[in-house]
Amino acid sequence: MKLKVNPNRMELLRLRRRLLLAERGHKLLKDKQEELMRQFLESARKLIPLLEEVNQEFEIITAAVAEVRLAHSVRDMTDLIPEGELLLEVQKGRLLNLTVPEFTVKNLELGSYNLLMTEGELDVAVKHFQKVLPKLLELAGLWKKLELLSREIEVTRRRVNALEYILIPSLKDTIQNISSRLEEIERSYQVQLMRVKEIVRHH
Repeated sequence: MKLKVNPNRMELLRLRRRLLLAERGHKLLKDKQEELMRQFLESARKLIPLLEEVNQEFEIITAAVAEVRLAHSVRDMTDLIPEGELLLEVQKGRLLNLTVPEFTVKNLELGSYNLLMTEGELDVAVKHFQKVLPKLLELAGLWKKLELLSREIEVTRRRVNALEYILIPSLKDTIQNISSRLEEIERSYQVQLMRVKEIVRHH
């Protein structure tokens, strides 16, 4: 698809500069797209085993809590462990032009409970929760990273395609069209000049 422009030399120079910038931008965006894909796949490879570890830990926690639940009512369950305190720290990491959150446990204090009045399964649940929490936060960070990367990959892919299949071909077609028109004008001018010379020579 040709662009609507005046077919003159100034426009031709402007379009050639624009084409050069578009091709340079296309290359940079292609490189960015490849790096985003590399980061996405790398993060996805980390996510799968981490997700399996977290699921295994939660299976143990769920089974232990279920054992405790069999011996206590819902009201008793809320009284078994008093409220504790969990403070998280969120830092901002950089990945290309993205801001990626990184979560860490700043402080974790579990509510103290009576060891004599509770089942051993509760200790198992608490111990495994403490173990799984950092992994859970790492999982949350990775999940958010993948979400941001997938969104950025889609945006970059659209830009690459717009340059590759719309703008660059349009610029090339328009440049070719203007060049042909200018060559045609140049030939016509040369023919007229030769005629003028011929007329002058015969007079």
